[in-house]
This record gives sequence, C-alpha cells and structure tokens, in this order.
Amino acid sequence: MKSNRIEICGGIASGKTTLATLLEENKIGTAIFENFYINPFWEAFYKKPGKYIFETEVTFTLQHYHDIKKQIIDTLLICDYSLLLDYAYANIGLSDNKYEIYKNILDEIYKDITFPKLIIYLECSSQEELIRIKHRNRDVETEISIDFLESLNSSLLNRVNEQKIKILTIDSEKYNFDSNQKDKEYVLSLIRKYLN
Repeated sequence: MKSNRIEICGGIASGKTTLATLLEENKIGTAIFENFYINPFWEAFYKKPGKYIFETEVTFTLQHYHDIKKQIIDTLLICDYSLLLDYAYANIGLSDNKYEIYKNILDEIYKDITFPKLIIYLECSSQEELIRIKHRNRDVETEISIDFLESLNSSLLNRVNEQKIKILTIDSEKYNFDSNQKDKEYVLSLIRKYLN
C-alpha cells in the first residue's frame, strides 16, 4: 500500500498544528488535526503523566490510526500528529508488559496503513517549548515540567534516528513559520523539495 500522508512530529508546542495549517493553506495537501478533547484520559495525563500514560497513549494512537484510515486515499494528508511521537511518549512511560502490548498495537497499525511518505521533525529546545506552553496558557498544561519536556524530546530524537524512511528536520525555534513570511516561504520550499 502506497502511503499518502505526511506526519508532523515534535515536542509539545513545537509548532505541529501551525505547520499543518500552513501546508494546507498553501495547497500541499489536506490537514487533519488531533482532537485531544475526545481522549477521556488526556487531562489526567497532563496532571500526572507517568501515572496515566498507558491508557492515554493507546487511545491517542488508535484515534490517530482511525483518523488516517477514514480519509480519502487519493488526497495527500498532513497530520499534525505522528505515530512516531506516540511511540516516543510510550517509550518514556511504559515498561515491561505494557510497553510490549503498546508496541504490538503499533506494529499492527503499520501493517495496515504503512509508514508515512514523509515525517517532518520539528526540532525545538525544551526551554523554548516551555515558554510557548506558558504563553498559550492552557489550564491543563500548567503541570508540565522542563524535565518532562526534555525526556520527551530525547525519546523522540532517538525514535527519529532509528527511522529508515524519509525525514525532514526543521528547526522550529530558528524558523518562525507562524508569522515571518520569509521563514514560511523557506520552510514551504524545503517541504516541496522533499516531496518531489
């Protein structure tokens, strides 16, 4: 099965939704966005990430899988989430049997929908992410610590380095593709080049 999607991965507040929106606005493809509100565990997870990670990550991963499966297959999808990022979350919080169960679920998902055409990895420091988290001021994110962000970023980088598929790394701290037109054009040109 040929892949028809781009997945965007990066730490919390690294710019995933902003980039997906930019790509859709510039006719690269159709964006699909994570609807974290429908995951019944996400609020509890952000308050105590280590305690509720299994049910949270299994649910998010299955939501992502379902959202990808139900899209029209001849349209390039731009996901503001990534199964690779789901895996990175699981990697820092699950151990032993729960980790094996999660990995088996993920393996089955990839058998069904295969790997993405391109993964865009948004590189951003934990310090900058924390500044952005505080700036957007979501109640549920007030307990997120710099240590948690560093663990997640480290886990994600390890997962990215293991991949054998096409990955484009963009420094989302250096390039302001939210409001700087020159940076937007540069990032769009990079992505178009990788898709050709």
